[in-house]
Parts: sequence; C-alpha cells; structure tokens
Amino acid sequence: MSMSRDEQQLAKLGYRQEFFRRLGLFENWAATFTSMNFISGIPVLFGWAMYTGGPQAAFANWTTVGGFAFAVSLVMAEIAAAFPTSGGIYFWAYRLGGERWGPFLSWMTAWWNWAGWVCVVPGVQQGSTNFLLSALEIRYPDAQVLSEGWFAWLLTAVGMVFAMAPNIISQRALQLYFRFAIFIFFTLFALYWVWFPIKAAGKFQSREGVFNTFYNGINLGDEHEASDAYCWVIGVLFGAWVFYGFDASAHLAEETQDASEVVAKGMWMSSLSAWLLSIPTLIIVLFCIQDFNGIVSASYSNNWAEYLVQLVGENGAIAILALLWVDSTCATASCFLSAQRVTFAISRDGVLPLSRYFRRLNKNKIPVHAAFLVFGLSIAITCAVIGSTVAFSAITATATIATNFSYLIPIAARYTVGRKTFQPAASWNLGKYSLPLGIVAGLYIMFLFTVLLLPQLYPVTKETLNYAPICIGIVTIVSLVGWILPFGLGGRYWFTGPKRTIDEIDYGRAAVS
Repeated sequence: MSMSRDEQQLAKLGYRQEFFRRLGLFENWAATFTSMNFISGIPVLFGWAMYTGGPQAAFANWTTVGGFAFAVSLVMAEIAAAFPTSGGIYFWAYRLGGERWGPFLSWMTAWWNWAGWVCVVPGVQQGSTNFLLSALEIRYPDAQVLSEGWFAWLLTAVGMVFAMAPNIISQRALQLYFRFAIFIFFTLFALYWVWFPIKAAGKFQSREGVFNTFYNGINLGDEHEASDAYCWVIGVLFGAWVFYGFDASAHLAEETQDASEVVAKGMWMSSLSAWLLSIPTLIIVLFCIQDFNGIVSASYSNNWAEYLVQLVGENGAIAILALLWVDSTCATASCFLSAQRVTFAISRDGVLPLSRYFRRLNKNKIPVHAAFLVFGLSIAITCAVIGSTVAFSAITATATIATNFSYLIPIAARYTVGRKTFQPAASWNLGKYSLPLGIVAGLYIMFLFTVLLLPQLYPVTKETLNYAPICIGIVTIVSLVGWILPFGLGGRYWFTGPKRTIDEIDYGRAAVS
C-alpha cells in the first residue's frame, strides 16, 4: 500500500482516505466565498440595516465586522494547516485540548458547529425565498397566495432541493456547481457596479446623505426605549450574517489536493476577497438610494425590492430579484455542503445518534445519508421561520452565534491548554503575529456572542422577542445533557475523541508515493 502526501498526513491524524481527492484551490476558495456571498448578503438584510442605524451604521458595521472576521479567518487558517480534516474545528478542539480537556471541548464544539451549520441552511434559503416572493409581489400585487405561509414554505423547500442536488450527485457535479455559482455571483456584481450607477446618474445621494444619515427604527412603541448607540450595536448582524463560515474550506480538506496549504489559503483568501470587494459594492449601493423613507416603510417580503423598484423600475427589479434567488440558492448549496460534511465527520466519530447510518458514503464517495438528515432538519426549521420576520432574524442570529462560538473554542484552546503542544504547519503559519491576532479574534467573537443575544426590537413582547437565546440555550442543554447522562449513556463515558479509521500497521507499511 502506498500513500500520497495528503493521505499520509491524514493517516497521521488517524483517518483513512475515504473521499476522492480531486479539488483544488479554486473549489476550496469558492466553498467559503460562495457561503459568505456578499452580493446577496447585502440585500438579504438590507431592510434590517436601514432601520438599525441607516446608511451610516450599515457602512461602519459592515467594514468593521469584515475586518475582524478576516482576523478570525487568519487564526483559523493557521490551525487548519496543521489539522486538515473534514471534521475541521471539532477535531482541532480535541487535539488542542489535550487528554484532559480534549474530549469535552471536542464534543461541545461538534454540537455547536453542527447546529450552527444546520441553522444556516434554512436561514440562507429563507432569505432566497424572500427575493423570489418580492419579485412575485411586484408582478402580482393582488395575489393572495403570496401572503400564505404554506406557499413560502413550498418555495423554500423547492429551493433546498436544488441546493442539495450538487451535494448528492458527484464530486464533478460539485466542481461544475462552484463554477456556475461564481458566474452568477459576478454577473450580479457587474450589474451592481455598472447598471446601478447608470440608473442613478444625476440622482446620487450626497456624501452627507450616505455617511451621516442615521435612523433608529427598532423602537416600535411610543417611548424611545432603545438608544441610538444600542441601535447601532444591534446592527452588526448585517455584516456578521455574511462574514463567517470560514470552516467551509476545512470541511473539504479530505477532498482537496495539497490540503495543508490549500485549505489555509482558501480560508483567508476568501475572507479577504469578500471583504475588499464588498466595501466598494456597499458604497455604490448606498449612494444609489433614491428614497430612504420608502425603503424602511416598504411592505415587500424583502425591503430590497423597494430599493430596486425605485432605482431600476419594476421589470429591472424582477430580473435582479430572480437572479438573486438563483445566487442565494447557490449560497445555500455551499452552506449545505458544510452542514453535510460536518454531519459526516461527527458521525464518523460517533457523536450523533444513528451515526453508523449518517457516516455512510455512496459509490461516488458522497455522504448522501448525511445530506438527507440536513435536508430534513432544514425543512423542519423552516416551518418555524416562515411568515415571521422575528423568527427569521432569530434563526440568522442563532446560526451566526453557534458557528462563531464553535470557532472560539479551538482558538482559545490554541493559546491556553494547547499552546505548548501545537505545532504550526511549515506550509502556512502566522509566526509572531499569531497571538495578537488570536486575542483580537477571541474578543470579537465574544462581543458578537453578547450582542446577538440582546433584544432586537422594543418594546419586548412575545411578537418582538429575540428567540436566539432560547435557540442557543436548547443547543447548549442538549449537548451538555448528552455529555453527562448517567449509566454509561453520556458522552463522558464513551467519547474519547475522534476515532481512528486507519490502524497503525497499515500506516506503518505505507510509503509516500
């Protein structure tokens, strides 16, 4: 038996090569870049951004969050280069936590990361559905069916079928999907950069109108309960919903050639390119606003539709919204990929119930059973989100919190219990900048965790309550109960960390080909 260098490194980490390893830097970069997908990420929460601070806060929050997120991606890239496995961060948590803390940290990270990605899928697709519903509302303003929850659910379910498709067919289908997704992305990118300014010529917002316009729209009652500063802080969800998901690159590690170097590059390059390209794009969007008051008071499923109608007319708005539905569904497919690969990885190590079933690969080396689980859970979550703006913002906040907090665990372990044992990869590391960037990344994630649990609308009632703390509480309780169950049932009795799938004899006989 002979092994490639990638297979040998994977064997050192305890795993036998099971996937086809055919992906390169483009696919690895595209996995994260299309997950973040700012070209539909800006519109999906554009209305939210306008009434949580207006253009001024939207620009400042987006730019700042993107910078901090880039720091997180750099720190994660350094760890990913040393541990290139599809399990990604929960495997990192185990190795960095050591014998004493590794199993518990790995267990909690696995549940948080898995729950985060499972929530991302319906969250992104619901945003996609809102684009399509808005297009239909423009064309058929009196159609009663468009306000029915079951119709929105049906559109979301159909969209998720399209999102699942490239993830269950073959690796070749996945490669073609990434190219299609990037094509759609840059088609919209060109429209934003060229068509928007042409249509807004002579009607641009002034510099003061963009950078000095602040709007506090989170006070729904007669009293001004939430201050402007509080409103500004709440608005960080606008950028935070886009700038995360860097571990998407890590989840493709076992399918990527030269994984140690390529996965690290895929992480930080996707984050940096998304940040740098999105800032001027957002500036163009903000300068092309025609009627701010009309946008914040719009009644479409997504306020972005009103922005487009004002700027490019009804037909132009419908065309762009249709393209955004395609683009955002492609983003769902990328997120589905990560959720599916995380499901496979933690099932391979026995974390989930029925793990033997969900870790199976088909003849094309695709974890289809894991895909069906993600699809089923996403459909179930969608039932709670449909028709409720509060529920939609709660699921986006929950996904953002859970995923980002799962990043914090291995990052913190890297600089505490694992500081003496961690060996950065020679292929890619941060050198002397590692600790300062790690501190910045950790503080940013803790800030994000706190802010996204706060009430998002005032006065707080059952209709305006931020349900993200409840969702996060459920994930935490389930994972902790699963760990401490008595009578040998809890993970503390049997989960000792990721399971080896290659024995020492096979590894010892292998030579680097």
